Amino acid sequence: MSRKKSNSIHNREEESEEPVKRQRLSESLQRSSILHSEQDEYLEGSIVRVALKNFVTYDACEFFPGPNLNMIIGPNGTGKSTIVCAIALGLGGSPSLLGRAKEISEFVKHGHERASIEIELKGSPRIGNIIIKRQIKRSNNSSVWKINGQPATQKEILTEINALHIQVDNLCQFLPQDKVCEFAQMSPSELLKETQKAAGEEDLTDWHNKLIQSRNEEKQLQSSMKSEADHAENLEKRNAVLERDVVRFQEREKILRRVRLYEMRIPFARYGVAKQEYDIAKDERRLAHAEYQRILKENEPMEESKNELKRIVQKADNNRKVVNETFTRQTRQLKTKANEMEKMESEIDELTKDIADIKNREKHRKQVIVNLQSEIEALEVLVEREPPSADTSEIQPQIESVLREIRDVADKGNELQSDQEKIIGEGREINNQLNQLQQKLVDLEDIRNRRLDNLRLIDKDTYQATIWLRENRHRFEHHVFDPIALEINVKDMRYLNAIESAIGLSTFKNFVCQSKKDYDLFSQCVVDGLKLRVNTVMFGHLKLSNFNPPVPVSEAKRFGFSGYLLDFIDGPEPVLTALCTLSALHEIPVSLEEVNNDSVEGSRLFRSYIAGRNRYVIKYSQYGQKLPSVQSTGLRRGRLLSTSVSAEQRQQIENDINRFRNTLRENEAKVKELSTKYKQIRDRDQDLRKKRDKLQEEKKVLQSARKIYEKNKITLEQKKSLLIQKLEEPQKAQSEEECKRDKLHSSIRTRGQLALQYQELLQEISDLYYKRTLAALQYMQVGAELTSLEALCRERTNALRDATVRFKQANSTFENAKEKAKQLLAEANASIAEMDDDTKVEFQEFGKDMSLEELEDAIVSERAKADLNYATNPGILEAYNNRKKQIDQIKISLAEKEATLNSVIQRMEVLKSKWVPRISELVQRVSVKFSEAFDRIGCAGELKLSPNEDYDKWSIDILVKFRDHEKLQVLTGQRQSGGERSVSTILYLMALQELAKAPFRVVDEINQGMDPRNERMVHSQLVQVACQPNTSQYFLITPKLLPDLEYHERMKILCIYNGEWQPERFPIKSYIDNARVEASKA
Repeated sequence: MSRKKSNSIHNREEESEEPVKRQRLSESLQRSSILHSEQDEYLEGSIVRVALKNFVTYDACEFFPGPNLNMIIGPNGTGKSTIVCAIALGLGGSPSLLGRAKEISEFVKHGHERASIEIELKGSPRIGNIIIKRQIKRSNNSSVWKINGQPATQKEILTEINALHIQVDNLCQFLPQDKVCEFAQMSPSELLKETQKAAGEEDLTDWHNKLIQSRNEEKQLQSSMKSEADHAENLEKRNAVLERDVVRFQEREKILRRVRLYEMRIPFARYGVAKQEYDIAKDERRLAHAEYQRILKENEPMEESKNELKRIVQKADNNRKVVNETFTRQTRQLKTKANEMEKMESEIDELTKDIADIKNREKHRKQVIVNLQSEIEALEVLVEREPPSADTSEIQPQIESVLREIRDVADKGNELQSDQEKIIGEGREINNQLNQLQQKLVDLEDIRNRRLDNLRLIDKDTYQATIWLRENRHRFEHHVFDPIALEINVKDMRYLNAIESAIGLSTFKNFVCQSKKDYDLFSQCVVDGLKLRVNTVMFGHLKLSNFNPPVPVSEAKRFGFSGYLLDFIDGPEPVLTALCTLSALHEIPVSLEEVNNDSVEGSRLFRSYIAGRNRYVIKYSQYGQKLPSVQSTGLRRGRLLSTSVSAEQRQQIENDINRFRNTLRENEAKVKELSTKYKQIRDRDQDLRKKRDKLQEEKKVLQSARKIYEKNKITLEQKKSLLIQKLEEPQKAQSEEECKRDKLHSSIRTRGQLALQYQELLQEISDLYYKRTLAALQYMQVGAELTSLEALCRERTNALRDATVRFKQANSTFENAKEKAKQLLAEANASIAEMDDDTKVEFQEFGKDMSLEELEDAIVSERAKADLNYATNPGILEAYNNRKKQIDQIKISLAEKEATLNSVIQRMEVLKSKWVPRISELVQRVSVKFSEAFDRIGCAGELKLSPNEDYDKWSIDILVKFRDHEKLQVLTGQRQSGGERSVSTILYLMALQELAKAPFRVVDEINQGMDPRNERMVHSQLVQVACQPNTSQYFLITPKLLPDLEYHERMKILCIYNGEWQPERFPIKSYIDNARVEASKA
């Protein structure tokens, strides 16, 4: 067995013990715990086997409960309640049922990604046992279900569970440790509902729910009917008051009705007048149209002549255009031929000129040959006598000595100049570095400003206080630091998220003072004066050296840590002291990678640490072995310190700037010294060069005669070469001339052909010019005839236009009259469109033959009659009629609801006749069992069914009495002690044992708080009830048991051995043998 955290469940019936690894029960236990005969004793739905892996505190375990009473025992903290959680969650329950964790992922063992629960239930002989497996994944808080190895949904699991009458959400069947008090605090009504469910009689629950629903429906109907009856009575009383006013109003309405009928006749009378105007306009339009048609008919022959003449003009114009286009095209061709002839003439001139140039070049060549021959003869005479060589042996050493001295001086000057340029270049480089360093200082200050802007978005009060502090820092005795977020920097940005997660936003906003006086002044000015809500701290009595880590960094690195958070932060010492006080950064080790969590927790050196992307907080139990519990939270992303700079870096930049400035001043002095030396060398160089020039001039005079001889000799050779070249040129010139002459003859022939073609085109253009003139004259003649005819047509057109205008005016008058008549007719029809049929019949004969004036007089007369009657408010009649309608509707609604109410009452009587006897019988049977159980422990108890008019308030009252002088009192979560509530709860559950259809029950630590006497008696009754044949399976979880308790062969004791220091081998057989020996001695 592992010595880290090992979990195992051992069976008391086990005969021998073998080594257990990873919390497994021995193979012998698995083989011996479920025999074939024992399988037959399990009720359908009982738990045959439970297997867990990486669940809460268990790595892996498997156990086989018995068919009757199973007592799971073990010390506190060993994982007894974990077994209860596994059964509930493995059978489809949710974490909320257990009252522990909210998310299913919290049941996965720390350090693992997945956990699994596998429960084997006794099935029917036909289908065999049912194996349900739930696999839990931590990362996405999800579960995967399987039934007999096949994937399934949670809905399918719950369907299977319900079919076996398993109710993990029923406290009467499944009572976890954290729900024991809740059971005692259940209201009597809730207890009745849970008891019905636990009894397994679905009809009872169904009838009860239907009775509750029907009673609610009955109350709603009765309330609604009473409200409606009262409302109808009120409406009838109010209508009785308005009777006389309604009659008077109806008389006046008759008069006004006649007025409305007259008024509706007026639009028809106006339409009659408009209809007469329409008929007159129609006749006038007909006459104007006839006149227009007559003039149009007279103009038709003239229009045909004009159209024919237009066609002739168009034809003549087209002929003229064709001739013009042909003339233009031929003219362009003539111009093209002329251009080609001109081009050929230019080519002939060019060739003629080239031939002349060739002749001129030949003539010039001959003259050059004559001149070269003369020059060669003269040069031969000059080179016949060679002059003596020049003696410069005396002057040359002097020149060489001066040149050597000049070179030495130049080397020294170059060396000085090189040194000077090197220093100047170094100065330029230093200036560049200075500019870069100064820019870095500006950037560092900008980082603080950016952080301050971020702080302004988070907390405006802190931002305003920072601005005030920067303007008033001179008022303080010592330096008062800005908010911590502006004063510290992260040395290594990889640890940014860890540092910000450990410090927290509220700490980042703290101002740090170094003295009590400054603290009081800052609080007085900022908090009291400016009314800003900011945080200020002062730890002037502490020093950073007071804060030591739990262990040295070298030892922390053995666990995989890189160091403590304080090691990766840079800032002023008072600020770091405040961070150690507020956030304990000196005690929190950090690693960028995951570490061995078990090793860190087992060392008990750290209460908090950061590894990878998570922060771990360790809390140690104050009892027993003080085992650790670990809370893990993810690191949040760092924002405030995402731009950081080290104070050491800032100081280094300032030191570099001062060093570079000192170097520049030193280099400036060196450059001045080198400039003086260089000027002296330059003066010496000028003197030497003058001496060299004088010596070279003397040497030049001696060498000039020899140079002239050498030059003439070279020139002679050049002239001879040129003469040979010129003598070879005649053959080439002759060939070029013949080629040019051939091209000239060809160009002349081409020009002759172009001249003939030009002559032919000129004759064609002359003919086309005659045709173009003739076509233009024809076009002008027919155009004049068309102009004359159009003038005549315009006169006739004016007459037609006048007739058209007269027709349009008549037509416009006609259309206006027509539109007016249509509009008046539409208005008249609209006025009667919404009439009811009776009004339309009356309207047909009312005022039918009256004129417009007669109708208006009748309206005035009728209105005078109406004014004589009292003008009742129209709203009175409307209110009267509305109330009357409401009364009729309410009476209909009351009749319908009364029928519905009778149906509901009848349905309730039927349900009540079924439910009340059955629930009374059930409560009585449970009460008898409950009373007998209390009698056996020397106390009294009974159950009382309390009826009520409302079925949701029917309840079971548990009445108990633990002392002779007391009366029976209702069991509540406050009146009885914890032990008394536990006794009452377990006895109530035992009373349900024989009646319930649930295949198993689970009770967790119900004996907590019982005195030894009650615990012993309750245990005895529990053994008697739960160990009877064919009873439900029972699980009792307890951390302790009294000695010498009653034992039954149908019991199974499951002992949990789970802890940090479990031995590799557990000799349970030896323990049992020793216990038997001790018992025999007693």
